[in-house]
Parts: sequence; structure tokens; C-alpha cells
Amino acid sequence: MTGFFCQDDYLSKTEKLSDSELGRLFRACMTYHATGETLELDGRESIAFDFIREDIDKAEYAYREKCDKNKQNRLLAIERAKTNVDERKQTLTNDDKPKREVKRFVKPTLEEVRAYCKERGNSIDPQRFIDFYESKGWKVGDQAMKDWKACVRTWEQRDKVPAKKVIAQQYDQRDYSNEESLDDVLNSLRSRA
Repeated sequence: MTGFFCQDDYLSKTEKLSDSELGRLFRACMTYHATGETLELDGRESIAFDFIREDIDKAEYAYREKCDKNKQNRLLAIERAKTNVDERKQTLTNDDKPKREVKRFVKPTLEEVRAYCKERGNSIDPQRFIDFYESKGWKVGDQAMKDWKACVRTWEQRDKVPAKKVIAQQYDQRDYSNEESLDDVLNSLRSRA
């Protein structure tokens, strides 16, 4: 510890000491704290020194305990950090661990697509499917295809959705058989003019 604390109650406990006694007491406290040496004191200052020395010893003991605990915590933190670094290095260089296999896309054969479509019971034309993706370089959008079976399932979903009606087809065709002929309408307009 770099110093000791003069507690507020020291003022009341030393109020009967003269200035010179108080000076000797203060010098004795500083010397004891710095070196552990006990100076020779007389009467009242000696009594005051005894209770102040106990406070200095308690504070010094608590300070040493705190320093030791902090030192242990720092050592543990350093050890943990080394362990974490060592574990990370071991993880990166450990050949015992199985390496993750990278699946490469393999174009399906016509028979594979036909068998998968039959298994799923869909109505997708396998040749049309292969021709479509062959023309696109086996890409979905701008990404390389990863799973052709997923594409088959997507085509199934698309086939289940009914085709959109063209707006013009939603209305009945007008029957012009009972209407006036174009010549009659034109003649009628000319006669009005």
C-alpha cells in the first residue's frame, strides 16, 4: 500500500494530545507503515499509537489480500487466453477431425429425372426438364444449381397452380348476329348528316 488512512475518529481520539505529541504520533505512524519499525513513544501518544497501529495492520492485510486476489485473477485470465489461443490453433490444425465434404453438383441423367418424377407421381416431362436446364447451363437465376431434385419439386408446385386467366377471356364473346350490318349503320349516319 502506498499510504495509510487517517480515519475521522482519530481526531476525537487524539484531541487531548499536544501538538508535539500529535507530531510524534504521526511520525511514528508513518514510520511504522513505511518500514514496520516501531518508534519509542511515551504515555498518551503510545496508547493512541496502539489502536492506530491495529488499523494500519488491518488495512495493510486487506490490501495484500486484494493484491494477491487480483494477481491470481490476472494469472487465470492469461492462462485462459493462452488456452483459448491453443484450442483455436488446435482446431485449425487438428487432422483427426473429419473435414466437411463439399458437395459438387452432378447433372442428372434422363433416367434419374424420369425415376424421381415417377417416384413423386408428378406429370413433369423429364426430357423437357433436362433440356430446359441444359439450355441455361444448369443454373437457377444467376447461381449454379445445387439440387436438381429441389428444382423438380418447384416445377411440381408450379404445375399445381392454375394458369392465370387472360382478362379478355373472362368476358363472353358478343353476339353480333342480331346487330345491324356495318353498311346499315354507315347509311344511317350519312342520312343524318
